[in-house]
Amino acid sequence: MQIPRLTYLPFLFCVLLAAPAQAEIYRYVDENGQVTFTDVYRKGAKRIELPGAPSSSPAATKSPARASRNPSPADFPRIDAGTQKRRDDIRRQVLEDEIAGERRNADEARRQLALGERLQPGERATDATYLNRVKKLRTTVQQHEQNVASIQRELANLK
Repeated sequence: MQIPRLTYLPFLFCVLLAAPAQAEIYRYVDENGQVTFTDVYRKGAKRIELPGAPSSSPAATKSPARASRNPSPADFPRIDAGTQKRRDDIRRQVLEDEIAGERRNADEARRQLALGERLQPGERATDATYLNRVKKLRTTVQQHEQNVASIQRELANLK
């Protein structure tokens, strides 16, 4: 069976229209130091050259290695080492306080679970109220243990 040539035309037309999509990406820093990337130009924003995209800037075509040596713009806010160390120390102290509180909460949740697993007078281990109570208490213990593990990961990631 032979396919008529006219069925190829819509396919070829679609292939021609499927040219690579291009978008201009801009980066700007607001007054709070927040960096934002967008496809909408804002005053003071700088156009970002994407790898593999055609460049309109002559400097980008001359020396692509230049961008890798100087990744942040000259007007990018810098923080001195002392200030950053103080911020890191404060963050570490906050995380240590949080983990201490979560450990206390986990201990209290385990104590509540031990009390809640005791059968009340006239209650059976198969009763729905007992099962729901124990399930909620176990969920609370698990949540506090997960919080402790998460905070421990954050502390381990600090420099």
